[in-house]
This record gives sequence, C-alpha cells and structure tokens, in this order.
Amino acid sequence: MRLSIKEPIPEIFEAWEALSSAADAHLSENRELADRFLRDADSRVVWSWLNPAWEDVDQHVVEAHPSGDTHTVAKSERDPDRRIRAAVRKEVLQRDGFRCRYCGIPIVSADIRKKLTKLYPEAVPWINSDPAKQHAGLQCLWLQFDHVIPHSHGGLSDAENVVVSCALCNFGKHGFTLRQLGVSDPRLREPISVAWDGLERLR
Repeated sequence: MRLSIKEPIPEIFEAWEALSSAADAHLSENRELADRFLRDADSRVVWSWLNPAWEDVDQHVVEAHPSGDTHTVAKSERDPDRRIRAAVRKEVLQRDGFRCRYCGIPIVSADIRKKLTKLYPEAVPWINSDPAKQHAGLQCLWLQFDHVIPHSHGGLSDAENVVVSCALCNFGKHGFTLRQLGVSDPRLREPISVAWDGLERLR
C-alpha cells in the first residue's frame, strides 16, 4: 500500500525552505528579502501538483468496496461532535509535530498564513472562494486534522483516530476509507520528529 494519496514533489520542499527563509528574514526586519522568499514559495508547479488532485477526489479511489472494510453507519451511531476539540488538536499536534502523518510534508497553520497575508498582501494572496488566487506554497502546506477512520464510518474525534495532515491528504481523502484509497494506516508508523516549528516563531 502507498503511504499517501500522492507522492510529494521536490518543489514542495523548495517552497517550504523559501517560507522558512522568509520567516527568518521578516524576524530580522528585512521585509524586502522576506517578500522575495514568499513570492518564491508561491510555486505554480506546486499549485499544478495540488489542485487537480484536491478537486477531483474520486480519482484517488483504488477499490470502491474492499472486502472487510468499514462502512457508513447511521447518524445516531456516529460521534455526536464531528468537530475536533481544541484540546484534542493540541494533543495531536504535540504528538505529530508540524508534519503530515501521511506524506510527511511540513505544514503551516491557517493562523500563520493569515498573519503573512496581512503582513505581505501582494506576496501572499489568499481569496477563500478562488483556489487559483491562493498562495500555492501555503495552500499545499496547510495544516489540517484528519479522521483516519471517517466520522461517517463511526470514527471518533479523539487523539487515537485523529492525525495531523496536509491539505491534500485531508481534503483528497474526503470521506473515503484507507482501504478504498490503498493508503496504509499512518498510526502504524511512529511520528517522525523534525526541526520545524510550522513558522510558529512568527507569532
């Protein structure tokens, strides 16, 4: 089985390095250099890798009805609170770090992206209603929390069933099961510690 929906490309990690350099430049009060690195991270190659895979989720299905798979359950049998509580998010983030448990790419929270958009509106575009007008690097590295067993299949919104993920591994997974996607369970692999703070130093 594969580790994730789609194999990351080198340009994603180049965008990550540019974002990290931009944060360092900003903290050194070199706004011109920070702006340049932020623009470098807005990679059209990354955008082209991400968006078709993000929008057409059905293309990721390997097998529609695998034998022995979980199945949808009645709403009355589901966790009544699909929303992942703040305490669970904090626990999961401390365990997993700022790294997707599926594909392994580094990630950045929406709060930090919003801060960068406010500080550098020209270099970090973000129109919620139009993915084509969103900063590609930050779109790709967007921090998400994923229900490994889908909520619709009875998966709980607790730390045992929730992992940190990137945008594609969350939105692309949609309501499908790991077996349908041919993706291995990330919980069977220990989180890998990386020296990456998700640009939290900008707070």
